[in-house]
This record gives sequence, C-alpha cells and structure tokens, in this order.
Amino acid sequence: MKTLASGCALLLALASLAAAEQPKPAPEKGTVENYVQLSKTGTRGEDRVNTGQFYFPRLQFKCREDVPDKWDIHPVGDQKLRESIKRLTNINILAEPVVVNLDKLEEMCEYPYVFMTSEGDFVLPEKHVENMREYISRGGFVFGDDCVLHQVGDNFYRAFVREMKRVFPDNPMRPIPEDHELYKIFFKHNHMPFLQGKKNPPMGLFDKKTGRLMALVTSGDLHCGWVGFGNLNKDECKRAIEMGVNIVIYCLTH
Repeated sequence: MKTLASGCALLLALASLAAAEQPKPAPEKGTVENYVQLSKTGTRGEDRVNTGQFYFPRLQFKCREDVPDKWDIHPVGDQKLRESIKRLTNINILAEPVVVNLDKLEEMCEYPYVFMTSEGDFVLPEKHVENMREYISRGGFVFGDDCVLHQVGDNFYRAFVREMKRVFPDNPMRPIPEDHELYKIFFKHNHMPFLQGKKNPPMGLFDKKTGRLMALVTSGDLHCGWVGFGNLNKDECKRAIEMGVNIVIYCLTH
C-alpha cells in the first residue's frame, strides 16, 4: 500500500509539472498584455515617474474597424527607440513599457509624452476628447505615427488630424514648417523621414500664444523605421530613429 501511494503521488507530481510546462496562449491583439509580452523587457512600468526619469508610454485606443495592426503593434519599436535615446543622450529614460488610456486622465497626466499608432481610422468618444484636451492643455505632448495600412494607406493620419480638430475646434493642425526647431534640436534634418505609405506633410498642433508644438502626426511610418524591418531603406530607418530622438527632446525642453 505504501508503494502504491508513493507511485500515485509521483504520477500526480509529474502531471502537475507537465501542466505547468504547457505554454500559455498568446494574449489577444489590442490588449495591454499583448503589448507588454511583445516588449523586449516583458515588464510593465507600474512605478510613477520620479524626478529625472522619463517613460515612453503607448496610448491605448480603439479603431473603428477590426484592423490587423491595432494600437499595440510592434512594441519592440518603442523599445529600440528607448535604447537609442539612452545610448545617444543623457536622458534618464526607463526601459519598462507603459500603457496609458484616456479613461484615466490623472494617470496619463503623470507622463509629459504619449505615443500612439495604428493603421486604422478611429473616433474618440466625447469624454476622451475632453480628456485629451485637458492632457494637452496641462502641457502634455502627443505624437501620432501612421502604421501604414497595406503599405499605402493613411487612415490613422487622417483620423488623427480630424480628431484633433474636435479636441481644439478653433485651432486646427497645420503643416510643420521646414525650418522648425524639431528638425535641428539634436540631429539635423531637412525633412521628415519617410518609410512607406502616403506622403503627407507632418502636421502639428501649435499653442496659439507661445507657438509651442503640442501634438504631432506623421504619415510615413517612422515607427516601422524604429523596428528596422528589412524591406525598408536602412538610411531612412536611421533617420527615423534620429527624428524620434528629436521629438522626445523637443517635448522635454518646451
């Protein structure tokens, strides 16, 4: 009886071990879990921002259609830009991936910079329009980049410009001048890098009183340049990283 009991215990232990070794199913696209799992660090930055520390948050939002590339697409691009900022500057940027959303305004306002991307059209609920207005009015900066639909579309770009018109009805976005400080604040450029998609001018939301750039959207898929896909021009990928650095430095110094 003792031997039988020991054998049963061993079988149960082996069964538990086998169950524990089963791979967990991949999180669904469009979830925070998916974004965090696909980030290089695999951890989430739960700590609040401390003095001298900078996080690079991704904004969670919903597209109108069920597009393949949702708000959480290719988080490794964010991570590669973070690594470049840490290597090329003295900015104390944190590696942990952070997700924010417009349902939690006060939490979002703890971060001076927010990045958003997708390949789809989106419409902000009225409450999110109000919270976006409040976030930007408090000094927050939003950078949107079109994750190009089928390598040719500009759905996200057009939606971003349209929705910012709802956020600030009397202050529409306008093209970024070629001599704007954004192009020379750290790395010197004479144009916005272009990787793929439709060539639209980079559009900015400017503070009427100070001229400060408060929001920016690009149509050339800089984010895929950060990822560094093999089908993209290597020089433009390098320039995309440099422009990403410029955008963060502009945000932190204005």
